[in-house]
Amino acid sequence: MDYLSLSIWGGYDAKPKGADQSFGQIFKQIVGDDTKVMVVGGVFPEAAAADAVANHTDLIGVGQGTLIDPLFGKKILDGQGDTIVSQISPEQVKKTA
Repeated sequence: MDYLSLSIWGGYDAKPKGADQSFGQIFKQIVGDDTKVMVVGGVFPEAAAADAVANHTDLIGVGQGTLIDPLFGKKILDGQGDTIVSQISPEQVKKTA
């Protein structure tokens, strides 16, 4: 298996009740290094994306962030994470289209 995708309602860093580790950390231990773990949920803004990859998972899925600002990933790569648009507006809808 190349990767396992976890869509987590409580956010990328959510933990099972009574657990010390997040779902991503737990599943990473289970599947091992040969399978990547991708987490989707609450990966917005840039700081959350960085924390998710550094501490909880191998890959992230960014749904809301890329729907609002399709350049979400590019802005992070270009060092412009502070310019990510985080709220939808009529003006942003026009830019996105």
